[in-house]
Amino acid sequence: MISEQSLYQPDKFKVHLGKGDHIGFCTFWNEPEKAIALAPELLEKCAIIGTLYSRQGVNIILRNLALNPHIRVVFAWGYGELSQTKFGTAGRDILFALWERGVNDDGSIPNTNFLLEKELDVTVVRDIIKHVQLVDISEVPLDKVLTQLQVQESDVYMEPVRFADAIPTAVERFQSENVGWLARGKKVIDVWTRVVQRVMLYGAIKGTQYGSKQKELMGFSWVIDDEDPDNPVLPDEWPQDLREVTGATQDAIEQYFKVFLSKEMPAGVQYTYGNRLMCWGPNCLDQITDSIERNFTLSPDTRRAVMTTLIQFLQTDGKLHMLSTFRSHDIFKAAIPNAFGLRKLQKEVSKRLGFDMGALHIVSNSAHLYEADWANAKKLIACAFTERDPSLVFDAETEGDPRGNARIEVANGKIHVTVMGVDGIELIQLGGASAHEVVRKLGQMDLFADATHMLYIGTELEKADFALKNGLAYTQDKPLDLNKKATYEKSSEKSICESSEGSGLC
Repeated sequence: MISEQSLYQPDKFKVHLGKGDHIGFCTFWNEPEKAIALAPELLEKCAIIGTLYSRQGVNIILRNLALNPHIRVVFAWGYGELSQTKFGTAGRDILFALWERGVNDDGSIPNTNFLLEKELDVTVVRDIIKHVQLVDISEVPLDKVLTQLQVQESDVYMEPVRFADAIPTAVERFQSENVGWLARGKKVIDVWTRVVQRVMLYGAIKGTQYGSKQKELMGFSWVIDDEDPDNPVLPDEWPQDLREVTGATQDAIEQYFKVFLSKEMPAGVQYTYGNRLMCWGPNCLDQITDSIERNFTLSPDTRRAVMTTLIQFLQTDGKLHMLSTFRSHDIFKAAIPNAFGLRKLQKEVSKRLGFDMGALHIVSNSAHLYEADWANAKKLIACAFTERDPSLVFDAETEGDPRGNARIEVANGKIHVTVMGVDGIELIQLGGASAHEVVRKLGQMDLFADATHMLYIGTELEKADFALKNGLAYTQDKPLDLNKKATYEKSSEKSICESSEGSGLC
């Protein structure tokens, strides 16, 4: 029998120890606890039972096999629909690629972008691959798995080896406010890319319950304004392996729809979102019918249209908005299918209720990227941000500030800013004797949302400030003419206090 002392960091990388000697049993998306509860005989036949949730877990399997060379076969069980999705098989694909193709001297696995931890001796890894059989029994239902767990008695093929603990590669982290983030845009992929970029730049480096490291931001809100889930805009220019890992393919999204929009519970898992939404509790409550439709039938202004995952629907001006909260959110491998699944559900509910589809708002309480995904995430944000030149032409369709625009003028010894809504209606006028004074007032009132727009306003205010101090003519969006003196008319702007007519506001 295996003891706790012959495992790699068992307090971090949880496994179940059985009474067997030569068999290891590895699940993928399925939870080993549930498999053991349904088939307790697994503990009689197997020496060790664990799960391979991510690609990083391949390193942990190799570490435990090196410490226990009496294990001569590993049975891999990924039964069920979720285990067969692209993100569900990410770890399994690397594991089988390693056994089929071997490992290069630098720790890379041929024809993959995966690199083993540098502390693993590739000579020992090759010895493990040579002497340990890897058997895929994913097509076998749990009630028939036990008949498959057979192994010929064999001698120990090497002395136990304990590799040095993994030392994470140093990663820079920008200082930030830590809690409370926002990214918004029209399409899922655009917004998701911004979420990845912010987590990589600002995320706290922490441990996980699975033993590996993560980068995490807390309370991340992301908003998608205009994505048709039936015609998703996907990044065809990305490498295929990156698209598959993140679930950004048509096949992965359609596969996820089948699970997300179904009340059926796949074998070997404790829950799916679709099951919770459409078959909640012992009475199999359909929350879409019994909560959402029922409450909107009673009142289109209801705030009670809530589902227990947590999902809420709110209607404004004939548009049905969807708000969803994730307790824990794997941004790199799960968030894209999650977002498209929610958008698909939002479209279905909007159609049933007779509303136009509004925005999708997702709150990721723990928005995190696992250490195994950092390298790919770095490449992604390098291509999308740091190495891509921004367009110098403003695109109002994709870059417009949702809170409106600013008209900047210089008159009567002051800089004046008129804030207008996106429909062109004037909302408020502000003024000040300097750019600094106006900037402080705009910031105090939080009148704009888009960072690029706010930087633009700052540059225009500084230009207006220079013109005011030097008696030059100022026209917004035009270069200053140092030879053209000002001929300003007196502004008709009134302050809020002047407009309040003694109401006590000031």
